Amino acid sequence: MITARVARQILGGNMRVSLDLGLTVSEVSLKDDSADLVGHVVTVRDLEKVAEREDAVFFPGDGSMYQVAVSSTRFYKLVPTDGAPTLEIDGVRMHRTKETTPDRDTDEKLEALGLKGGRVLDTCMGLGYTAVGALSRGAEVVVSVEREPPVIRVAEMNPWSRRLFEGGVSLILGDSFQIVDALPAGFFDWVIHDPPRLTHAGTLYSGEFYRKLHRVMAVGARLFHYTGEPGSKHRGVDLQRGVQRRLKAAGFRRTLYHPSVMGVTCEK
Repeated sequence: MITARVARQILGGNMRVSLDLGLTVSEVSLKDDSADLVGHVVTVRDLEKVAEREDAVFFPGDGSMYQVAVSSTRFYKLVPTDGAPTLEIDGVRMHRTKETTPDRDTDEKLEALGLKGGRVLDTCMGLGYTAVGALSRGAEVVVSVEREPPVIRVAEMNPWSRRLFEGGVSLILGDSFQIVDALPAGFFDWVIHDPPRLTHAGTLYSGEFYRKLHRVMAVGARLFHYTGEPGSKHRGVDLQRGVQRRLKAAGFRRTLYHPSVMGVTCEK
C-alpha cells in the first residue's frame, strides 16, 4: 500500500519505507524511471501522481497503481491518517481523526467499556478495528455485523484489518437491526455499538433496537454506544441524553457519557 507520504519518500531516495500503512518497514529499490515495490514494478510517473494525493491509498499491480476504493451506489475509499487508515463514504469519514487516530480512538473506546475476555457483539463492523481490538483483549467469541459489502471489500484491502479475516471473528453480512433478532438471548458479555450517524441509521438509535440488544446480553453485560456530538453546539441537540433516556427505558442501568470518546456506557 502506498500513500502520498511514502511516494515522496521513495522519490526522495529513502529506500526504507512502510508499504503496509505503518505496520512494518520494507526495502525499496529505485532504478532509472521505475521502482521495485517488493516484487511490483511501478513507474516514477505513477509515484509522482500518488505523491499528489494526500487523501487516498494506492496499491501496485500489473505495472501501475490503483486506488483502494470501491464505487457502488456510494463511493467508499481508504484514507490514510497518522495511524490506522479510516474509511470514507461519499466524503464522510467513519472514524474520529481530529486530534486522534482510528486505532487510538478504538483503544480508548474499549478502555471506557472495560472490555476483557468474554463474548462480544460488534454491531457495525466497518474496518473491523473494534472487533480486532476485542480479540487483542482476550475475547473468546467475537460476532461482527456489516451491512454493506463494499465496506467489507475495502477492509479486505486494508493491512490494519488483516486479523479480521484470519479467524476468531464471525462476520455476518446484514443489517444489525434485523440480525440481532436471530442471536441467542443472554449470550453476550459485551456489546460495541458504533453506528453511522443518526441521519444514516436512525433505527440503530431507537428504543426498539436497544431492547433487542438488551435481550441478547447476559445479566451484568456492558454496552458501549458511540453517539458523537452532532449539532450539540449549534442547534441545541443533545443526542447522548436522548440515547441515555432510551437505553434506560429499554432496561439498561448505570448509563454514563464519556466526553473523551463521545460515547455512552451502560449495563444490563
